[in-house]
Amino acid sequence: MGKKQTKKKPKKKKALKMSQSLMKMLFKYKIKEECGLVLKARYVDNIQSPSSPAMELGNYFEYICTGDLARDGHTPEVVLLKSGKPSTPYARMDIQKENFDAIMKTYNLDVKHTGYVFNHSKYGGIADIIAWDKENKRHIIIDVKTSGLLNDKWSEWGWANDSIEYKDELLIQAVHYKMLFEEEFKEENVPFYFFVFSTTNEWEVKIFDIEVSEDTMHTHKMNLENAVAYFESENKKGWKPHPTYAKCRNCALKPSCKSFIDVPLAQKVYY
Repeated sequence: MGKKQTKKKPKKKKALKMSQSLMKMLFKYKIKEECGLVLKARYVDNIQSPSSPAMELGNYFEYICTGDLARDGHTPEVVLLKSGKPSTPYARMDIQKENFDAIMKTYNLDVKHTGYVFNHSKYGGIADIIAWDKENKRHIIIDVKTSGLLNDKWSEWGWANDSIEYKDELLIQAVHYKMLFEEEFKEENVPFYFFVFSTTNEWEVKIFDIEVSEDTMHTHKMNLENAVAYFESENKKGWKPHPTYAKCRNCALKPSCKSFIDVPLAQKVYY
């Protein structure tokens, strides 16, 4: 008589945690500015789209500053010229790494964790750096950014000094990570810094220390609860495509997407 075979239990799928990036994408999906099929692929099916050149440059800079791999696990590599030298954008970031080191030394900061995954039952987030501020005897969270928009006032991703407080797309990350840190480590109002390094020159960098009011934190927590409920509802009903000519043309899903469009949709105008 042969050995009794036991069926392997299927691996239990990890419960999805609501991150600040998913929360932002859900809002755009709700107002039909984001495609539900792209959202599902990224957050439900865990299908990662290829990084754009700008994203890959950011991955490289974060890697040389923290030692952490890109989110999909690959090691970012320098783009080389035929001569074997780094291309201009990557050469710039190598010099910006020296500026990063100088800032850490001047601010008297010791890196304690890199790529720290917050341990929350419902909400997710990964901090680039959790550091110890030796002068003020406290932890701080640092998010390392690269951008060609350090002085752009109008873009939602611009970092102009006189408009930064209006950039919800950027600042929600600070609110979210402050909340996660407080709930995990029981330290209230931990400082959160954006270190934003220019990709268009080798010297420009901005540091933003983000203060978050109690009202803003309370609103964020309510929005998170609503986002979880909305996600679960839409995931049961099924995600709807919201194709646009501009987004479809560069979408990684287009080879197999039945909702893909390759010509603009007519916009109805009422006059």
